[in-house]
Amino acid sequence: MPAALRRVLLWMAVGVAALLLAGGCAGLRLRPEATPRPAPSPTASFAPVAQVSAPSTPTLPSVAEVVAKVAPSVVAIAAETQGVDIFLRPIRGVSTGTGVIFDPAGYIVTNDHVIADARRVLVTLSDERTFDAKVVGRDPLTDLAVLKIDAPEPLPALPFADPEAIQVGEWVIAIGNALGLPGQPTVTVGVVSALDRSTSVGDRVYNDLVQTDAAINEGNSGGPLVNLRGEVVGINTIVVREAQGIGFAVGNTTVVPVVKSIVAHGRVIWPWLGVGVDNVTPGKALELGLPVREGVLVQGVQRGGPAAKAGIQAGDVITAINGMPVPNVRKLQRILREDFKVGQQVTVTLHRGSQTLEKQVVLEEFPRPT
Repeated sequence: MPAALRRVLLWMAVGVAALLLAGGCAGLRLRPEATPRPAPSPTASFAPVAQVSAPSTPTLPSVAEVVAKVAPSVVAIAAETQGVDIFLRPIRGVSTGTGVIFDPAGYIVTNDHVIADARRVLVTLSDERTFDAKVVGRDPLTDLAVLKIDAPEPLPALPFADPEAIQVGEWVIAIGNALGLPGQPTVTVGVVSALDRSTSVGDRVYNDLVQTDAAINEGNSGGPLVNLRGEVVGINTIVVREAQGIGFAVGNTTVVPVVKSIVAHGRVIWPWLGVGVDNVTPGKALELGLPVREGVLVQGVQRGGPAAKAGIQAGDVITAINGMPVPNVRKLQRILREDFKVGQQVTVTLHRGSQTLEKQVVLEEFPRPT
């Protein structure tokens, strides 16, 4: 990978593709779950649902009921690619994956790596009808893409769950075109194991990941991780080959603004602050002698970027933007993505030693890899 691209990826931390390397994933070799020919994936186990004995306690919806509700919105994707063999003869390849309809007009979100470099993309609905799909736009930085099919009638679409309402321990269901097999989608059940995970896979850096122990198998890439209300919690993306019970979905703090931007502009326009950041925790605050117990610690500042121009420095702790509290990186990402635009001036409140400062920052567009 060119050195310039590595430098750009390093500073993706904030601005709609904030690249925070979170703890908990270090030392694990991760790989995108779907490949042109799906590779073997580990199986994941989950705890059985406990029997509820107290008659006054409301029962959980059955998994079958939830699946029946969401399955019509889950689609199988086949992406045709063209390459050459070692003798330079043309060969045709097919990458399989999954997608989910999020708009009745036929808009589908999936993973970018499922359809990257495809000459033709086919989408098969739950009723087995197949359509040629148009690639509306891609965002390799977040590994998301939006497709569009022209069906003669409105299609069943799934809503996105409020990312602030997603809880660790919440039951979730992974649905997808596992193994690229024909027929109904594969269903696995688990819980949300952790939130706000970040990791890298090859040249890609993933942020805002929802960790789950619901088994994510090959071909599931781009499929939905849903809660028991039938809402999309995230888009299934990564499995850990070396461990059981660890899979990841891109969270809605990323998914929602990405699909909105692609539908509106055909690409993602990221507001960029130009800093590398990490969460402030009570332990980290004590260790580093920080003046606050929550916020966003600036670990580095991109030379010539918006934050550098405004005088923000490594070691500063950001606690608010335009008066909106920023208790963690996730909130900072969401505020930048959903509330501000490129070219807008924002007031960044930060702590530097014993001082509380306000810096005026003009947000710039996130620099695209070249």
